Amino acid sequence: MPPHLRWQFFFNVKVEATYPNIWKISYPIMLGGIAQTILHLTDTMFLARVGEVELGAGAVAGVFYFVLVMLGMAIAIGSQILMSRKAGEGNKKEIGFLFDHCTLILWSMSIVLFLLMQFGAPALFRSMLQSEDVQQASVDFIKYRSYGIFFILTTHAFRSFYTSVSQTRIISYSAIVLTGSNVILAYGMILGKFGFQAEGIVGAGKASAISECIAALYLIVYTILKKDINEFGLFKFSELRQEKVKSIISISSPIVLQNLLSMGAWFLFFVFIERIGQHELAISNVVRATYMVLMTPIWGYSSATNSMVSNLIGQGRSDEVLDLVKKIIKLSLLTTAVICLLNLIQIDFLLALTASDLQLVADALPSYYVVLSAMFVFSIAIVALMAVSGTGKTQVTMYIEIFNIFIYLVLSYIFAVVMKASLPVVWSTEIYYWAIMGLFAWCYLKSNKWKN
Repeated sequence: MPPHLRWQFFFNVKVEATYPNIWKISYPIMLGGIAQTILHLTDTMFLARVGEVELGAGAVAGVFYFVLVMLGMAIAIGSQILMSRKAGEGNKKEIGFLFDHCTLILWSMSIVLFLLMQFGAPALFRSMLQSEDVQQASVDFIKYRSYGIFFILTTHAFRSFYTSVSQTRIISYSAIVLTGSNVILAYGMILGKFGFQAEGIVGAGKASAISECIAALYLIVYTILKKDINEFGLFKFSELRQEKVKSIISISSPIVLQNLLSMGAWFLFFVFIERIGQHELAISNVVRATYMVLMTPIWGYSSATNSMVSNLIGQGRSDEVLDLVKKIIKLSLLTTAVICLLNLIQIDFLLALTASDLQLVADALPSYYVVLSAMFVFSIAIVALMAVSGTGKTQVTMYIEIFNIFIYLVLSYIFAVVMKASLPVVWSTEIYYWAIMGLFAWCYLKSNKWKN
């Protein structure tokens, strides 16, 4: 095949609003998300065999880590929106410029976030957590987990690029690398296998950070060796433009605040539960791990929605956006239904993977039923919200998020701290959160104000 035709075959960067195309873009992103989910699941599964203190600390420190990761991820999402728009226009050089600027911003952010985790996190944990054992275990975990921030943000830069040009298969390959290395390292470092010393929660932090490093290096080497990508001009860093940085920051800053508030609220959610007791916190970590497994395929659809909506607008086909979103929601709901039906075969299967204590599994079941119910609302809401983000109206998504987080935190605080309600009642705040968010996002899409 002639080189110019081979290029067009591999990099037809303009998307179509069809079910096959939606699936083609979404499923590799799902596999990439599954890798991160398995990383959390692996830590939870092995820490459950160490002790409840370590299991609870893994929840608090793990969520805190991803509060900071989501800040960098917001920059990647903003860049992805811009790169997808340029992909719709067929402007490959601009995609390369945006990728380089995104990468530099994320590397700079990594340094700041690393220092925050090393020197700020210990004081934060000691001021917010009541149990001294959980405090110390959280500090031990984040001390080593923090090194992964440099590599996971680099990975997100590549994810935004490959998603924007609809070449998401490489994301699934890097997922396999991340998953395989983490399972081996976590098993060895946490439990003392394969000649490693048993380090418990410290081993969990080290294993996760090393695995993220391996995955990032894989993406870098793959991209450098793939000659067909040369036309995008990646890694040039020769023409840094202030207006490019401003455009990325401008569209990303609402997403940064949105993610900070969203993940920060979830961090506080676990802090509230810790006030109920260590056992309840351990239960919630098990539920959290399984919840993230269930959510993973839907996050793939949401990321595809963000990119495909922006791409269609770049092609001048804004009238097809709502039809695209409806199709993705149908696929999202169908996937959720299949997941829930599979769960009914053996309802405690995922819970049992993350907890060796049968009593812990039994205690987690009521909250798990609530999470399964929340999944149906989530599968609609997150697609609608990411569609709004894909239009470029990231300030609107921020306002929707702020309002919902306020309601979420108030309800969580009342249920967990004031009422000392049962865990299923506390976890029911997830249903309220996603239901209100989905309603607001869909109403905005239907209003067509985003076309202005």
